[in-house]
Amino acid sequence: MCGIFAYLNYLVEKDRKYIISTLLNGLSRLEYRGYDSAGLAIDGDNENETLIYKQVGKVAALRKEVEDQVNLDVSKSFLSHTSMAHTRWATHGQPSPINSHPHRSDSKNEFTVVHNGIITNFKELRTVLEKKGYTFESDTDTEAIAKLAKFIYDSQKAQNKTLTFTDLIKSVCKELEGAFALIFKSVHFPNEIVATRRGSPLLLVLRLKRS
Repeated sequence: MCGIFAYLNYLVEKDRKYIISTLLNGLSRLEYRGYDSAGLAIDGDNENETLIYKQVGKVAALRKEVEDQVNLDVSKSFLSHTSMAHTRWATHGQPSPINSHPHRSDSKNEFTVVHNGIITNFKELRTVLEKKGYTFESDTDTEAIAKLAKFIYDSQKAQNKTLTFTDLIKSVCKELEGAFALIFKSVHFPNEIVATRRGSPLLLVLRLKRS
């Protein structure tokens, strides 16, 4: 069973080292579920940048993958930041970095998503999106969700319409069949994250800063 974990700090300054440590520790708490790979997504140095790191094997392998990134400034601080992480138990596609979560909408990582559950109509969604020019890089059902988010976003933008991040994800979920718990992140909606579920468990925890 897949495990998803997300962390958001809003107007509470944290450095990247703390954020990554929180994500990895969160994944470690989920290791009892069984999994074949792990990954995470964090903010880049620029507002329109998301960094994704994925690795086959245990969370320790992902930790080493991140630690080996010589150009990753872990001392960089963020007043607000959104991030997500995932442990994958394969349902679609063999264990590999490309099949691991988070999955992305495109090469620019405009939308990223982590998923627990199964999308039963992903083949139909994939066929429609491929006809519209979207190229898939994994064998998973989850990648169709990320690309669907970008398709709806681009379609609304072309019509000079503006959707909130929440309304956008509601539109995405209307097209999904199956069970899911999902976390969405997007460069178009900095410092925002959307969590949603249907049939799969999802726990939200709010920690307030003391004045």
